[in-house]
Amino acid sequence: MPALHPTALVSGNAHLAHDVEVGPFAIIEDGVTLGAGCRVDSHAKICSGVTMGPGNSVGHGAVIGGAPQHLGFDSSTKTGVVIGDGNTFREHVTVNRSTREGRNTVIGNRNFLMAVSHLGHDVQIGNDNVIANNVMVAGHCTLGNRIFLGGGAAIHQFISIGDFAMVQGNAGMTRDIPPYCVVHQINLLSGLNVTGLRRGGFTLEERTEIKKVYHLLLSTKNTRAEALAQVDSHEWSEAARLLIEAVRNPSSKGILTR
Repeated sequence: MPALHPTALVSGNAHLAHDVEVGPFAIIEDGVTLGAGCRVDSHAKICSGVTMGPGNSVGHGAVIGGAPQHLGFDSSTKTGVVIGDGNTFREHVTVNRSTREGRNTVIGNRNFLMAVSHLGHDVQIGNDNVIANNVMVAGHCTLGNRIFLGGGAAIHQFISIGDFAMVQGNAGMTRDIPPYCVVHQINLLSGLNVTGLRRGGFTLEERTEIKKVYHLLLSTKNTRAEALAQVDSHEWSEAARLLIEAVRNPSSKGILTR
């Protein structure tokens, strides 16, 4: 049976794996599903519509699946949050559910959200990301994999952040961040996350190609069309093509360049 503290409020309609632990004064609402090995610390709240896979940890005072911070949202709309495996939500993290009927905010696997970080409604996040203290990710953002967001960073709504990107603490971003790139201050592109690429297991040949594509597309005086035409005249590895396609198909916010 799940280990429930006597002061915890757990709905009889919640579905908890046999080894789930729920701490003092935590609240688990109707319809919540918690996979094997999940732990919910004291005073945390898991709201209706949340589904978690195994091995997730929810810290003290966190609220997962709260209503979107959207003035036009109808609270009766049936939406949720779908969470994968092995994620850590530290103290007072907040994750909002989707705004759209039948849709979900989606979090992948092994993400680490530090204290007081926030994920807005309809955010989609991949795997192995680190989101530091007080980071604010607005609604409808899409994050890839192996991203690091420094403490206090603010990510504007609807933007995309590519794999292995790194954002400086206290930075503010209102345009797409290309894969593999480091950004700082307000919409400033610093260069490539060379250390992250090396640690991520990219070969020397792949790293060399990514550097070439970066300079052709993001550090040039050519127009975007001219730069894309230039890279399209060559064959590239799958890793380099990820950067090319991010530049070719940005969100409506556009993409950062030097």
